[in-house]
Parts: sequence; C-alpha cells; structure tokens
Amino acid sequence: MGETAQTDHPAGDAAARPRGSRLRAAVLWEQHMAHSAHLPRFLVCLAFLVTFLLVRGITYSIRYHWLPVLHDVQTKGGLHIHHLVWGVLLLLVAGYLAIEFDSPRWRGVVAVLYGVGAALALDEFALWLNLEDVYWARQGRESLDAIVLAAALFLLTISAHPFIRACGREARAVWRARARRPAPGPPAGR
Repeated sequence: MGETAQTDHPAGDAAARPRGSRLRAAVLWEQHMAHSAHLPRFLVCLAFLVTFLLVRGITYSIRYHWLPVLHDVQTKGGLHIHHLVWGVLLLLVAGYLAIEFDSPRWRGVVAVLYGVGAALALDEFALWLNLEDVYWARQGRESLDAIVLAAALFLLTISAHPFIRACGREARAVWRARARRPAPGPPAGR
C-alpha cells in the first residue's frame, strides 16, 4: 500500500510535467522513441534534413559572399570536389557498416551516416542527370525536386510513430492553452 507507479525514466511520467516543457519532451522521447525500432528511421530523416539545410546555407553563403570565411574549395590543380562525392563515400561507408555490424548498437550511427550521405548526394542530383555542374542553373531545380521527394518519403516513414503523434498532441495542447489566454490589456494607470 502507498506504492506509487514507477516509470523507467528518472524524470517520471510525461503527464506530471508542465505542457511544453523540455523535461516533458524528454520523457515523451524516452517513452516513445529512445528504444523503438523506429529510431534509425527518425535519425535518417533528421540527419538528412539538417544536412540539407546546412549544405544549402553553406553553398548560398559561398555564392553570395555572406561569410568571408567560407569559400569555394578547390585542389591546387583547380579541381572542385563536389559534395556529391562525399555523399557517395558516406553512403558506401554506411552500407558497409550496416552489413558488417548488424547490431542495435550501430544502427544509430549507420542511420546518421546514411542520412548525411543521402542529403549530400541528392543535393547534387542534377549533376548526376546532366553530367555537368548545373547547381545554380535552371536544371539545378532537379536537385531540389529529388530532395523534396526523398524528404517526403523519410517523413512518411516516421509520421505514424507514437512519438511523433505524442509531439503533435503536445503542440496542439500548448497552442490551445495559449489561444485561451486573454490578450494583454493596456497598462494600469493610463
């Protein structure tokens, strides 16, 4: 008697945490995703999207000289090594590691390597098709189309996962609570 329900997470149950708090998000992560078979899919998707956004930000920064420390990288002979090359190499490494180390301990690492490699390679998909550097040309749009298609497929693989649904419910509850708050009135004394 007098026993309380224990959870596997030291922070406790998500319901005991205030809506929208970081601790609540951490508990939801622990309850729904941390030990799930869906974790590698989530990591692939996250690594893919973050890498794509970073690479596009870097390439735009180089093209428009936004940050002076970033510049086009070329060998001494003038050869520009496209990030497609690094993407393909990462995909090869991820594939080999997936075969060689088929254990849950390596799945997260392989998933991140795969997501990063896929983003680097698909960001230059137009180069594959046209066999020339068309990154900033009209044909460069083909790379964005490939990225959007891959991202949509990755997002579909994780969209029905309980963690994603729990985060959606959490976001809706926070939004509703904020919508119910009365608008601030004029300051007192005026």
